[in-house]
Amino acid sequence: MNAQALAEKLNKLGFTPVALSEPSKRVDGMIVFTKGVHVQVPLHGDEPNVVLESDDGNLEFYDAQGKIEDLIADLKAALQNEQAMLSR
Repeated sequence: MNAQALAEKLNKLGFTPVALSEPSKRVDGMIVFTKGVHVQVPLHGDEPNVVLESDDGNLEFYDAQGKIEDLIADLKAALQNEQAMLSR
């Protein structure tokens, strides 16, 4: 999967990435939106997933999504959860 193409698609839908890396032979790629929220872009397959990092460094992995609509729903949820954590 191509991280740049997915980032451009998400940007057009109102989610502005701040950084990205393409998948390599050893690691998945990622599209970073905030300090604690990124989309993991798989090397193999076409189902990216949202990852939320908590203040203590724990990672919450959302389900891999084949449809952009489902990925966006997860991204919105993760961003809201991050805001809730930051406001505590």
